[in-house]
Amino acid sequence: MEKKSIFSMMVILSLFCACSDSEGWINEGSEKFLSVTQVGYPLRSSDATTKSFFEEGDQIGLHIYDLHGSGYRGMTYKNNSWTLHTPVSLSDSYTDIYAIYPYNPQNNVASSFEIEHTSQTDYLYSDRHSLNSTNPVLSLTMMHALALIEFEFQWTDVSQAANLELIAIQGQGLYSKAKFDLITGKMEHLKGWNDPAVIYGWQLGSDHLNDGSKVSLMVIPCDEIENDGDIMIDFYTDNLKAHWPVPAGTKWESGKKYTYKVLILERLLEIMDVRIEDWTDAGKDRISLPWYE
Repeated sequence: MEKKSIFSMMVILSLFCACSDSEGWINEGSEKFLSVTQVGYPLRSSDATTKSFFEEGDQIGLHIYDLHGSGYRGMTYKNNSWTLHTPVSLSDSYTDIYAIYPYNPQNNVASSFEIEHTSQTDYLYSDRHSLNSTNPVLSLTMMHALALIEFEFQWTDVSQAANLELIAIQGQGLYSKAKFDLITGKMEHLKGWNDPAVIYGWQLGSDHLNDGSKVSLMVIPCDEIENDGDIMIDFYTDNLKAHWPVPAGTKWESGKKYTYKVLILERLLEIMDVRIEDWTDAGKDRISLPWYE
């Protein structure tokens, strides 16, 4: 089975008694509500641009569906615990839940959310999880909605190593916005949005490109491109400006990592090969959180 999640987030949901809530169908006709008590996540990855752990203030959105309809709720990681913004009730019948990161209170369209790559936000989502009042344990596997493009630099003369100004990926074959359907898993590119994906040297821990240095950025997944150069990759350093046409037939998929080996020959740049693998982060850690009351 293909393993494509960066992390599994185990959420153990406890039930406690409370008064009925008047905010909507989610809380009607039940006296039991969910609360988050424990979350597991992996260790921080070496890539500062992608999401591999949750920190203070992070928010996750929950799309919730049951017999009465659909709703959208958020929860925040605060003081080492996850707090639901509004209690969510469970009944004997099953409730389906999809999770997305980051939480956007305005993105309450049932079953879908919008993603983009200009902000370099690492959008995450989960498959469907069903639970009820007698089966309240929810194990969320969060997956990347974007594709990760990584460049591994090699120099024929290490004395020629340079400082990175920027790397940009752009072209008519690359969209910068898309709508992602949680139920079908399908993505719809939004026409007219073709802004580049850019990473600047100042955004990295160090902008100096040594032999073996790696730089990555995220892009909206793209269908197989028809022609060489429909997507271009621009490399700007303090002593080199190079433009590489992505070859025809290239396809970048959600949750995949594409590592391109970049060889620098004085003032020439050559892409040697590409390695394709699932976009995952090594290492796991789990913390026990205090009960939320």
